[in-house]
Amino acid sequence: MWLSALLGGLACLWVLPAIQSRIGLEWVPLPAAAILTVFFLGTGWALNQWGMNIVRRLVYDAGVRERDGMYTEAEDAFRRAMAMFDSFLISPFRKREKSTLLASRLARFYLARAEKSHDSESFIVAYLYARPDDEEVAEDWLNQIQSRGGLREEHQELAFRIGSALPKNRAVQLALARFYLLLERTDFPALQAYRRVCYADDQAPQPFVNDLARLFIRERRADEWALKIYLQALEGGAEESELLGGVAACVRWAPEAERKSPLLLKAHSYLRGLDEFRLSAMHAAFKPPQPALPSPKMGYWRPLGTRVVDIMHGLSKSVVYGPASAFQRIKKRIKFLAHLTQSSRKAKRAAAGALLAVLTAGIAILLINTVNYLVKTDIAAGGKANPAEAVVTDPFTIQVAAYLNSVHAHRFVDQLKKQGLDAYWNEAMSGNKKWYQVRVSHFADKRSARQYAEALKARGIIEDYYIANYRR
Repeated sequence: MWLSALLGGLACLWVLPAIQSRIGLEWVPLPAAAILTVFFLGTGWALNQWGMNIVRRLVYDAGVRERDGMYTEAEDAFRRAMAMFDSFLISPFRKREKSTLLASRLARFYLARAEKSHDSESFIVAYLYARPDDEEVAEDWLNQIQSRGGLREEHQELAFRIGSALPKNRAVQLALARFYLLLERTDFPALQAYRRVCYADDQAPQPFVNDLARLFIRERRADEWALKIYLQALEGGAEESELLGGVAACVRWAPEAERKSPLLLKAHSYLRGLDEFRLSAMHAAFKPPQPALPSPKMGYWRPLGTRVVDIMHGLSKSVVYGPASAFQRIKKRIKFLAHLTQSSRKAKRAAAGALLAVLTAGIAILLINTVNYLVKTDIAAGGKANPAEAVVTDPFTIQVAAYLNSVHAHRFVDQLKKQGLDAYWNEAMSGNKKWYQVRVSHFADKRSARQYAEALKARGIIEDYYIANYRR
C-alpha cells in the first residue's frame, strides 16, 4: 500500500495536470482513483511474483541439499521458504494454496528423517490436523508411531480425525484398529475402525480377528457381527473354549428369520454334540440383543398445532386416569414438542418470544414482591423449614459410550445434541481411572429406556448401550 501510494501519487502529479483542462476539476478524482488502483494491483502482482520466486528457489535448494545428505541446511531452507508466507510479499490468495503444498513437502521431509526432533514431530502433527486426508503422510506417520510403541494419549484425537477422513484406506483403518485393540477400546471410533477392517473387500488378517474375538468375549457381545468374528476366529484355529460360549449365545438369541442363514448353519456345526444344559451354561453370561423397534422419527414432524392439542388432551385425561399416568403421557408429549421446536425455525422464534415474555413477567413479579417485602414489617425470625426431599420419578437412563478423555465425551455429547437428544456426561472412577460416561435422557422404567435405545440404534445414531441409574 505504501508503494502504491508513493508510485501512484507521483503518477497522478504527472498525469492529472495534463488532463485537468480537458475533463474539468470536478472529474479529476475518477482518473486519480483509477491510477491508484492500477498501481495497487500492479505492485501487488510484482511483489507476489518476487516472493514466489524466492520460495521456488529456496525449495529447489532444499531439495538439492536433501539429496546430498545435508539435512540441516535443507531444513533451514525449508523454514526460510515457510517464513516467506508470513511476509507481505505473497498475496493471501496464493498464500493459502502454495503454503499448503510447501507444508506437505516439509512434512514428507520430516517423515523421511531417521531422527525426529520435537519441532519436526509437532510440525507433522499440526499438518495432519489441518490435512488428515493426506493418505501418504497419514500412513507413514501411523507406521512410525506403531514402531515406536503405539498411540499416545495426545494422539487419540488426531487418530480419530485421520480415520474419519480416510474411511476407505485399508492400511490406515487396519493400523488404527490395531491401536484400538491394543488399548481394548470399544467406544464409537474404535468400533467404526473394527467394522471398516472387517467389512472391507479383503479379508481381515487372522491375528486381528483373533484379538477382536477375545475383546468381544470380554465384552460379552452376542450379536450377528460378534458371531461372524467368533466363527472366523474358530476357522483360523483359535482356542475353542471361550469362543464356543460366544457362538452359543449368538445362536440362542438369533431371530427366527435368520435361523436358516449360512452363518447360523456354520455355528450349529460347531455346537453339534453339546447337550442343552451345557449350552445354557455357556451363554448365560452374555448379553442378549434386544429386538429393534420402529424408528419414532416420523412422529417428530407432525404439525405444531397437533402437538399442542395432544398436550391439552393429556391434561384432560388427568381427571379420568389419575395424576400419575397422565403425568407420564404429558411428559412424553412435551418431549415430542421440544423435538419439533428444535427442528423448526418458526417454532424456535415463537418459543424464544414466549420464553422472553415469561422471563419479563417473572422479573416484574419478582420486583413487585421485593418492593412489597421491603415496605411490610420484617417477618419474625423462626426456624427454617426443612426442604422436601427430591422424588426421583425417572430413575433410569441410557449409557451409550465411556471415554478416558473428556474431549471425546464432549464431542459425542455435542453430536447427539445436534440430533435433538437430551445427551449429557458424568464422571466416574473405576480401576484408578476416571471415565467420562456419555448418557442420553431419563426414563421411568427399564422397558421405556430399552425401547428408546433400540430405536436410536436402529436409526444408526448409537452403536451400543446399557441401562444405568440416572444421575447428573
